[in-house]
Amino acid sequence: MFQGENLQKIRTLYGLSRKELGEQLQLSEQAIWQFENQITNPKFEVMVKLKELFDVKTQFFLQDSKSEAVFQEGSVAYRLADIHSRKKTYTEVTYLQFIYEVITQLESYVNVPMGEIHELRNKTLQLYYQEASPEKRIQAIATLARKVLAIAPDNGDLLLKLEKSGIYVVEKDIGDKADAYSAWSANNVAFIVLGIKKSAVRRQFDLAHELGHLLMHHNIDILSLDKTTYNQLESEANQFAANFLLPEEMILPEFQKLKKVSNPDAYIELKAKYNVSIQALEMRAYKLGFLTPQQNSYFYRQITYKGYKTEEPLDSDMPLKRPGKIRSLFHVILSNQLTTLPDMEDVLKIKTALLEKLFSIESTFFERYQANETFSNYGEILRPKFNVK
Repeated sequence: MFQGENLQKIRTLYGLSRKELGEQLQLSEQAIWQFENQITNPKFEVMVKLKELFDVKTQFFLQDSKSEAVFQEGSVAYRLADIHSRKKTYTEVTYLQFIYEVITQLESYVNVPMGEIHELRNKTLQLYYQEASPEKRIQAIATLARKVLAIAPDNGDLLLKLEKSGIYVVEKDIGDKADAYSAWSANNVAFIVLGIKKSAVRRQFDLAHELGHLLMHHNIDILSLDKTTYNQLESEANQFAANFLLPEEMILPEFQKLKKVSNPDAYIELKAKYNVSIQALEMRAYKLGFLTPQQNSYFYRQITYKGYKTEEPLDSDMPLKRPGKIRSLFHVILSNQLTTLPDMEDVLKIKTALLEKLFSIESTFFERYQANETFSNYGEILRPKFNVK
């Protein structure tokens, strides 16, 4: 039986309104509403179009739609976004639900280490609610996190260490208003979603910022907050990121050597050394007292004048690091023939093209596994669990 809720979910995942979907199918908005509310069922030719449009199997629309909701709208912490955009938040929660279900299936084939993120979060919350100044608490939390995760001095291994800690990091187009967002699932799986088309150093700060949210703001209903409280949480995440990426004891001697602290170009070498943006470096220097308010204002006028708001020096030379954990899961599972792509499509009821879209994976990645179909009839016998480090 056709399940209208599944059509609503996949339509939401693709960011389409009922009217927009109707236009693509040459149907009325009312017709789509009737499908989703199971008042009428789509005709065969409409089902074919829906399958092609959304890269799913026919069974996707027929399966039981009563899946467990593992993400709540209030659990999504955005970076630089309109948190009260309910439509946008619902779209991203739907996306998280989709990738969670795929990852759960992948984890049924392999043993994925737990990592340190849960223990680190618990220790963080103890520090977060201590009776100390916010600055000292956040500095202590950042110091602890950097030590536990064993981040390299140049921050170059940040993405890798976060993935190893147990966080699932993915990337997708999340629009112009948001740089990234993070969320804990109902069963305590941590996710960071990165926007695309960002510079390498911008991505570094996004990762650190979202790590701050995951550690300090667990179980806070973001959508219930007023603007002042929300801005306070954003400020805390920014403070965490600055302390985490540029610890005072590490960066202080570097700032003491600078001669023209209000000149953006004075920070170029430090950008290359620590993989942090010029603007983030200057703001850290300002917070540590190396610039006056007037010098800070002059710095940002120079940033605008030099065009560094759009692209900083070295941006084009520093390679953008991409998440690799989920790719590794696919590779271990498919290269060891624990299952095949056709079998995986049948279980998930979606096509490989949708997997590519969900995880921003190029089609050539899966091409090498397309021929591995001979093991699809061996069932559970050939499904031992491999350890993924």
